[in-house]
Amino acid sequence: MDLLLPSESELAGRWVESNAKVIADSVCERIDWLVNNHLQQIGTSKCGWALFFTDPTDGRFWLLTYPQSHMHGGGPPVLKVVTTEDLKNIVKV
Repeated sequence: MDLLLPSESELAGRWVESNAKVIADSVCERIDWLVNNHLQQIGTSKCGWALFFTDPTDGRFWLLTYPQSHMHGGGPPVLKVVTTEDLKNIVKV
């Protein structure tokens, strides 16, 4: 699986219908691999619904959310870069 590139700042997964069922696209699979095998979790949001990670390769901070609240489980994942200021405002270490 591909590591995060310096040019990437957001990965947004999608769910697609296939043969009468919904499946995660390749971006969802990549996000899942990154958070389970590469990124290091450093905290959660105060509400507990978002997870914060750091990339050991370049030190950037990443936020994992499920922003489509109208969908089951919050919908497909979104992984995006956040600043240290963002972390101060919303992280619970």
